[in-house]
Amino acid sequence: MTMNTTLRGATAAICILFGAGTASAAVIDLGFVLDGSGSVTSYDFDSATAALSAALSKIPTSGDNEYRVAVTSYGTSSYTVVPPTVVTAANIASIQSTVLTAYKDGGGTDTAGAITYITDLFLDDGLGDTTLINITTDGTPNSQYLTENAALAANTAGVDGISLEAVGSGVSSPYALSNMARIAGLGTSGDADAGVIAADLDSLPNATETGFVIPVADFDAYGAAIKAKIDQVIDDTGGDTGVVPLPAAMPMLLAGLGVFGFVRRRQTAG
Repeated sequence: MTMNTTLRGATAAICILFGAGTASAAVIDLGFVLDGSGSVTSYDFDSATAALSAALSKIPTSGDNEYRVAVTSYGTSSYTVVPPTVVTAANIASIQSTVLTAYKDGGGTDTAGAITYITDLFLDDGLGDTTLINITTDGTPNSQYLTENAALAANTAGVDGISLEAVGSGVSSPYALSNMARIAGLGTSGDADAGVIAADLDSLPNATETGFVIPVADFDAYGAAIKAKIDQVIDDTGGDTGVVPLPAAMPMLLAGLGVFGFVRRRQTAG
Protein backbone atom coordinates (compact mmCIF):
# COMPACT_ATOMS: atom_id res chain seq x y z
CA MET A 1 0.00 0.00 0.00
CA THR A 2 1.47 3.41 -0.98
CA MET A 3 1.59 6.37 1.35
CA ASN A 4 -0.91 8.25 -0.84
CA THR A 5 -3.37 5.35 -0.64
CA THR A 6 -3.02 5.25 3.14
CA LEU A 7 -3.64 8.98 3.42
CA ARG A 8 -6.70 8.75 1.20
CA GLY A 9 -8.06 5.93 3.37
CA ALA A 10 -7.48 7.87 6.56
CA THR A 11 -9.18 10.94 5.11
CA ALA A 12 -12.19 8.87 4.12
CA ALA A 13 -12.38 7.43 7.62
CA ILE A 14 -12.43 10.93 9.10
CA CYS A 15 -15.27 11.92 6.78
CA ILE A 16 -17.25 8.85 7.86
CA LEU A 17 -16.67 9.61 11.53
CA PHE A 18 -17.70 13.23 11.10
CA GLY A 19 -20.86 12.03 9.41
CA ALA A 20 -21.56 9.64 12.27
CA GLY A 21 -21.05 12.41 14.80
CA THR A 22 -23.54 14.77 13.17
CA ALA A 23 -27.18 13.96 13.79
CA SER A 24 -30.28 15.64 12.43
CA ALA A 25 -32.14 17.89 14.86
CA ALA A 26 -34.48 16.11 17.26
CA VAL A 27 -37.90 17.60 17.95
CA ILE A 28 -38.69 17.69 21.68
CA ASP A 29 -42.35 18.26 22.55
CA LEU A 30 -43.03 20.01 25.86
CA GLY A 31 -46.69 20.21 26.84
CA PHE A 32 -47.73 22.36 29.80
CA VAL A 33 -51.17 21.88 31.37
CA LEU A 34 -52.44 24.47 33.86
CA ASP A 35 -55.24 23.74 36.31
CA GLY A 36 -57.83 26.51 36.11
CA SER A 37 -60.56 24.74 38.06
CA GLY A 38 -62.77 26.35 40.68
CA SER A 39 -60.40 25.60 43.54
CA VAL A 40 -57.68 27.75 41.97
CA THR A 41 -58.20 31.42 42.78
CA SER A 42 -57.76 34.02 40.03
CA TYR A 43 -54.72 35.34 41.88
CA ASP A 44 -53.12 31.89 42.03
CA PHE A 45 -53.94 31.18 38.38
CA ASP A 46 -52.33 34.47 37.35
CA SER A 47 -49.31 33.58 39.49
CA ALA A 48 -49.04 30.23 37.71
CA THR A 49 -49.27 31.72 34.22
CA ALA A 50 -46.70 34.39 35.10
CA ALA A 51 -44.30 31.79 36.51
CA LEU A 52 -44.66 29.50 33.49
CA SER A 53 -44.26 32.42 31.10
CA ALA A 54 -41.00 33.42 32.78
CA ALA A 55 -39.71 29.84 32.91
CA LEU A 56 -40.22 29.35 29.17
CA SER A 57 -37.30 31.72 28.61
CA LYS A 58 -35.06 28.80 29.59
CA ILE A 59 -35.99 26.81 26.48
CA PRO A 60 -33.19 26.97 23.88
CA THR A 61 -34.00 28.74 20.62
CA SER A 62 -30.97 27.31 18.81
CA GLY A 63 -28.75 24.26 18.99
CA ASP A 64 -29.02 20.63 17.97
CA ASN A 65 -32.64 20.16 19.06
CA GLU A 66 -35.89 21.93 18.30
CA TYR A 67 -38.27 22.45 21.20
CA ARG A 68 -41.97 22.49 20.38
CA VAL A 69 -44.19 23.89 23.12
CA ALA A 70 -47.92 23.60 23.71
CA VAL A 71 -49.81 25.13 26.62
CA THR A 72 -53.37 24.31 27.69
CA SER A 73 -55.61 25.13 30.64
CA TYR A 74 -58.46 23.12 32.09
CA GLY A 75 -61.22 22.90 34.62
CA THR A 76 -64.44 21.25 33.56
CA SER A 77 -63.20 21.53 29.94
CA SER A 78 -59.80 22.04 28.29
CA TYR A 79 -58.62 25.00 26.23
CA THR A 80 -55.67 25.64 23.93
CA VAL A 81 -53.50 28.54 25.04
CA VAL A 82 -50.51 27.92 22.76
CA PRO A 83 -50.86 25.28 20.03
CA PRO A 84 -47.78 23.11 19.35
CA THR A 85 -45.19 25.67 18.26
CA VAL A 86 -41.45 25.33 17.66
CA VAL A 87 -39.71 27.85 19.91
CA THR A 88 -37.45 30.30 18.10
CA ALA A 89 -35.70 33.52 18.99
CA ALA A 90 -38.29 35.32 16.87
CA ASN A 91 -41.40 33.94 18.62
CA ILE A 92 -40.44 33.19 22.23
CA ALA A 93 -41.59 36.59 23.49
CA SER A 94 -44.94 36.15 21.75
CA ILE A 95 -45.37 32.67 23.27
CA GLN A 96 -44.61 34.03 26.74
CA SER A 97 -47.13 36.84 26.29
CA THR A 98 -49.81 34.41 25.08
CA VAL A 99 -49.37 32.24 28.18
CA LEU A 100 -50.38 35.24 30.28
CA THR A 101 -53.77 35.26 28.53
CA ALA A 102 -54.66 31.66 29.50
CA TYR A 103 -58.35 31.08 30.17
CA LYS A 104 -59.46 30.05 33.66
CA ASP A 105 -62.43 27.74 33.26
CA GLY A 106 -63.51 27.10 36.84
CA GLY A 107 -65.65 24.11 37.67
CA GLY A 108 -64.28 20.62 38.27
CA THR A 109 -60.81 19.15 37.85
CA ASP A 110 -61.02 17.01 34.72
CA THR A 111 -57.38 15.97 34.65
CA ALA A 112 -58.23 12.91 32.55
CA GLY A 113 -59.74 15.12 29.86
CA ALA A 114 -56.78 17.50 30.08
CA ILE A 115 -54.27 14.69 29.45
CA THR A 116 -56.25 13.43 26.47
CA TYR A 117 -56.67 16.96 25.11
CA ILE A 118 -52.97 17.90 25.05
CA THR A 119 -51.99 14.44 23.80
CA ASP A 120 -54.35 14.89 20.86
CA LEU A 121 -52.86 18.33 20.11
CA PHE A 122 -49.45 16.76 19.61
CA LEU A 123 -50.82 13.72 17.79
CA ASP A 124 -52.61 15.98 15.32
CA ASP A 125 -49.27 17.63 14.48
CA GLY A 126 -47.33 14.37 14.67
CA LEU A 127 -45.38 13.49 17.81
CA GLY A 128 -41.81 14.70 18.07
CA ASP A 129 -38.84 12.47 18.86
CA THR A 130 -39.62 12.96 22.56
CA THR A 131 -42.94 14.13 24.00
CA LEU A 132 -43.25 15.22 27.63
CA ILE A 133 -46.36 16.50 29.41
CA ASN A 134 -46.25 18.61 32.56
CA ILE A 135 -49.38 19.13 34.67
CA THR A 136 -49.75 21.81 37.33
CA THR A 137 -52.70 21.23 39.65
CA ASP A 138 -53.91 22.12 43.13
CA GLY A 139 -56.53 19.40 43.43
CA THR A 140 -57.23 15.73 43.05
CA PRO A 141 -58.80 14.71 39.73
CA ASN A 142 -62.56 14.28 39.32
CA SER A 143 -61.77 10.60 38.79
CA GLN A 144 -58.47 8.95 39.69
CA TYR A 145 -59.49 5.89 37.69
CA LEU A 146 -60.21 7.83 34.49
CA THR A 147 -57.07 9.92 34.91
CA GLU A 148 -54.89 6.85 35.28
CA ASN A 149 -56.52 5.39 32.15
CA ALA A 150 -55.89 8.63 30.25
CA ALA A 151 -52.24 8.67 31.32
CA LEU A 152 -51.75 5.08 30.20
CA ALA A 153 -53.49 5.80 26.89
CA ALA A 154 -51.19 8.79 26.33
CA ASN A 155 -48.13 6.62 26.97
CA THR A 156 -49.45 3.95 24.62
CA ALA A 157 -50.01 6.63 21.95
CA GLY A 158 -46.34 7.66 22.16
CA VAL A 159 -46.04 10.17 25.00
CA ASP A 160 -42.68 9.58 26.70
CA GLY A 161 -43.32 11.16 30.08
CA ILE A 162 -45.88 12.77 32.35
CA SER A 163 -44.89 14.70 35.46
CA LEU A 164 -46.83 16.97 37.79
CA GLU A 165 -46.58 19.78 40.28
CA ALA A 166 -48.98 19.23 43.18
CA VAL A 167 -49.54 22.73 44.51
CA GLY A 168 -50.94 23.56 47.92
CA SER A 169 -52.41 21.78 50.90
CA GLY A 170 -55.19 20.11 48.91
CA VAL A 171 -52.72 17.69 47.35
CA SER A 172 -50.01 17.58 50.01
CA SER A 173 -51.09 14.41 51.86
CA PRO A 174 -49.12 11.21 51.27
CA TYR A 175 -52.27 9.64 49.80
CA ALA A 176 -52.82 12.45 47.29
CA LEU A 177 -49.15 12.55 46.28
CA SER A 178 -49.09 8.78 45.89
CA ASN A 179 -52.05 8.97 43.51
CA MET A 180 -50.33 11.71 41.51
CA ALA A 181 -47.21 9.56 41.30
CA ARG A 182 -49.33 6.71 39.92
CA ILE A 183 -50.59 8.98 37.13
CA ALA A 184 -47.02 10.02 36.33
CA GLY A 185 -45.78 6.43 36.35
CA LEU A 186 -48.49 5.26 33.94
CA GLY A 187 -47.86 8.20 31.61
CA THR A 188 -44.11 7.59 31.51
CA SER A 189 -43.48 3.85 31.66
CA GLY A 190 -46.95 2.32 31.75
CA ASP A 191 -46.31 1.25 35.33
CA ALA A 192 -48.26 3.01 38.09
CA ASP A 193 -45.84 1.80 40.76
CA ALA A 194 -42.86 3.33 38.92
CA GLY A 195 -43.95 6.91 39.61
CA VAL A 196 -42.12 8.74 42.40
CA ILE A 197 -42.47 11.80 44.62
CA ALA A 198 -39.60 14.21 43.94
CA ALA A 199 -39.29 16.80 46.70
CA ASP A 200 -35.70 17.92 45.98
CA LEU A 201 -35.59 20.47 43.14
CA ASP A 202 -31.83 20.02 42.90
CA SER A 203 -32.16 16.31 42.15
CA LEU A 204 -35.13 15.78 39.87
CA PRO A 205 -35.50 12.51 37.93
CA ASN A 206 -35.06 12.28 34.19
CA ALA A 207 -38.59 12.99 32.94
CA THR A 208 -38.06 10.78 29.88
CA GLU A 209 -37.45 7.78 32.12
CA THR A 210 -39.29 8.29 35.42
CA GLY A 211 -42.72 9.76 36.06
CA PHE A 212 -42.77 12.00 39.11
CA VAL A 213 -44.71 14.58 41.07
CA ILE A 214 -43.18 17.61 42.79
CA PRO A 215 -44.92 18.75 46.00
CA VAL A 216 -45.13 22.56 45.94
CA ALA A 217 -46.18 24.52 49.02
CA ASP A 218 -48.22 27.16 47.17
CA PHE A 219 -48.40 29.06 43.89
CA ASP A 220 -45.81 31.57 45.11
CA ALA A 221 -43.35 28.67 45.22
CA TYR A 222 -44.43 27.28 41.85
CA GLY A 223 -42.00 29.48 39.89
CA ALA A 224 -38.95 27.80 41.38
CA ALA A 225 -40.41 24.35 40.73
CA ILE A 226 -41.26 24.90 37.07
CA LYS A 227 -37.90 26.54 36.38
CA ALA A 228 -36.08 23.59 37.94
CA LYS A 229 -38.26 21.19 35.95
CA ILE A 230 -37.53 22.90 32.62
CA ASP A 231 -33.81 23.13 33.42
CA GLN A 232 -33.71 19.40 34.14
CA VAL A 233 -35.66 18.50 31.00
CA ILE A 234 -33.37 20.62 28.82
CA ASP A 235 -30.34 18.89 30.35
CA ASP A 236 -31.86 15.44 29.90
CA THR A 237 -32.79 16.04 26.26
CA GLY A 238 -29.42 17.50 25.28
CA GLY A 239 -30.64 21.03 24.69
CA ASP A 240 -28.03 22.74 26.85
CA THR A 241 -25.33 22.49 24.20
CA GLY A 242 -25.15 23.33 20.54
CA VAL A 243 -21.80 21.62 20.04
CA VAL A 244 -21.67 18.19 18.45
CA PRO A 245 -18.88 16.23 20.20
CA LEU A 246 -16.14 14.63 18.14
CA PRO A 247 -16.27 10.83 17.89
CA ALA A 248 -14.01 9.16 20.43
CA ALA A 249 -11.65 7.81 17.75
CA MET A 250 -11.09 11.22 16.15
CA PRO A 251 -8.06 12.30 18.24
CA MET A 252 -6.26 9.03 17.37
CA LEU A 253 -6.99 9.47 13.67
CA LEU A 254 -5.77 13.06 13.70
CA ALA A 255 -2.60 12.01 15.50
CA GLY A 256 -2.10 9.24 12.97
CA LEU A 257 -2.45 11.66 10.07
CA GLY A 258 0.18 13.85 11.67
CA VAL A 259 2.60 10.90 11.72
CA PHE A 260 1.79 10.05 8.11
CA GLY A 261 2.44 13.65 7.10
CA PHE A 262 5.78 13.68 8.92
CA VAL A 263 6.91 10.44 7.29
CA ARG A 264 5.75 11.66 3.90
CA ARG A 265 7.80 14.84 4.25
CA ARG A 266 10.87 12.80 5.28
CA GLN A 267 10.46 10.57 2.22
CA THR A 268 10.06 13.56 -0.08
CA ALA A 269 13.11 15.23 1.42
CA GLY A 270 15.10 12.02 0.93
